[in-house]
Amino acid sequence: MMEFYDTNASLFIESWMSADMKGEYEEFEKLVKQGGSILDGGCGSGRDSLYFLQKGYDVTAFDPSDEMIKYASQFTGLSVKKLRWEDLADKDKYNAVWASASLYHVNRADMNAVFDKIADALKDNGILFASYRDRPDDFEEGGRKFTSFDKNTFSKFIQENGKFDIISIKERKDSRKGKEDEIWLFAFLKKKK
Repeated sequence: MMEFYDTNASLFIESWMSADMKGEYEEFEKLVKQGGSILDGGCGSGRDSLYFLQKGYDVTAFDPSDEMIKYASQFTGLSVKKLRWEDLADKDKYNAVWASASLYHVNRADMNAVFDKIADALKDNGILFASYRDRPDDFEEGGRKFTSFDKNTFSKFIQENGKFDIISIKERKDSRKGKEDEIWLFAFLKKKK
């Protein structure tokens, strides 16, 4: 999977830089106090990390792709870590976790354990933003496998996982040119006490 991102980094970065995340940023900022600590997991280009840095948040970022790490480190000035969601081991460290189009690379069999790790990394009442392709079934595209949810299956997953309360789940069209037919699921969650 990471070979795809290492080989196609420039195309991927160009595509994702054009995504309009304004609504998601605004909702996230209402939930996370100014200056709070944010983990941007699977940060890709660093687009979101830079946005939150410029808003005064304390940002930590990771990505499993060497090429993405190089770009994001230069783009943001952060020392981006090489890490996969499955290897996250932080405890009670962040006010929020931002997982934009990255958790869908976690195998469904590992998703529950990863959400447990995210809950462990969050402080009390921590916020998680997660986005997935809005589809009822997992799929493969361009040699990559994607874990997907729709509103119902994601709500059921969160309920069964038991670590988070749902603040909101929204569906909307992809804002990138040529991708308008793709629907995304955007979820805002709060760690249970």
